[in-house]
Amino acid sequence: MFAKWYEGQRPTSEAWLRDLHRHPETGFEEVRTASFVAETLRALGYHVDTGIGGTGVVGTLRGKNASQDRPGRCIAFRAELDALPMTEKAGLPYASENPERFHGCGHDGHSVTALTAAAYLAQSRDFEGTVRFIFQPAEELLTGARAMIADGLFDRFPCDEIYALHNLPGLPAGKVGVPQTAALSSADNIDVTIHANGAHGSMPHTGEDAVAAAAHFISSVQQAATRVTDARDAGVISFGLIQGGTARNILPDTVRIEGTIRTTAEAVRDRLADLLESSARATELLFGVRIEIDITKVAPVTLNHPACVAAVVASAARMIGEENIIENARSIMASEDFSELSRRVPGAYFFVGQDGRMPHHPEYVFDMGIIPVGAAIFVDLAKRRTREALDSFHLN
Repeated sequence: MFAKWYEGQRPTSEAWLRDLHRHPETGFEEVRTASFVAETLRALGYHVDTGIGGTGVVGTLRGKNASQDRPGRCIAFRAELDALPMTEKAGLPYASENPERFHGCGHDGHSVTALTAAAYLAQSRDFEGTVRFIFQPAEELLTGARAMIADGLFDRFPCDEIYALHNLPGLPAGKVGVPQTAALSSADNIDVTIHANGAHGSMPHTGEDAVAAAAHFISSVQQAATRVTDARDAGVISFGLIQGGTARNILPDTVRIEGTIRTTAEAVRDRLADLLESSARATELLFGVRIEIDITKVAPVTLNHPACVAAVVASAARMIGEENIIENARSIMASEDFSELSRRVPGAYFFVGQDGRMPHHPEYVFDMGIIPVGAAIFVDLAKRRTREALDSFHLN
């Protein structure tokens, strides 16, 4: 039924995507995007609340036999509003009209997928309970979910389960990958400052060498990381910035290093943080420098709840066929603040495969052909899960 309905809906959904793609906005600046989403939801008959966590939008729709006093089970779906601060080079006829902004991760496609599901449910109303569509700001900053939560998201708009998806080049087009446990890694920021008494390069013994200390610190961390964590666990420490010095023959007073920790296991996350601290202290002793290290936890591991995983697999099987499902799909080392939502409400995060460049590449293009794949699964989840008896969830 959904597939036949989408034949008529396709021009509208694709027009929505072209509009959003032409007008990208970055985190907490998604004013036009949020307005577009809110107006579309209102036109579909949703009760709409705006300005949640800045520019967040929540659309609520009651199903048959549901009312404000008796809302029944509530199933929520999350989509992202924000774009990236980068230049698009894909050459699309509906390319970004702002050369410094680009929907290079497919959030425009995710929003349209959610709006498409919202449109079907509004027209059919063939579900029990309540559905909510949550459009979140600033996912790329990994702070939008926390902003919405701080603004009372789940107090004002309670729900029993929450679901989200992401396009995934590299996964066969139209296939759906459903990780069993960890879907995405945690993300932590590393900031290191090495202080030394600088010296002339011809007389390093008269001071301390912050550059050599930085090199030792980085190499020791990378080597030790392979020995303090179980090789079967995923954990990555990467340093992307190092700054220090003003001349080739002067040992600088200060060197700065910035990097990230990513892992799909919370125990590994803590172990790697301890390793960085220990490596800093060891480097101080060896080189006579002073090291300040700050590790900021940004986003936790995105963990899928078993019951919600089973629900996604069942809905995908009904809507696109078992042959198109990749169960126990491998997690990826990217991070998402959907993790903040699924820590508080049982949920699941899944992938929809497509061809082309990976997200964040200037030639990335969201495949419009996968809109009905994700939307159909959202629709079936809404219909099935609002009817389910409330499961006993055990959250950490």
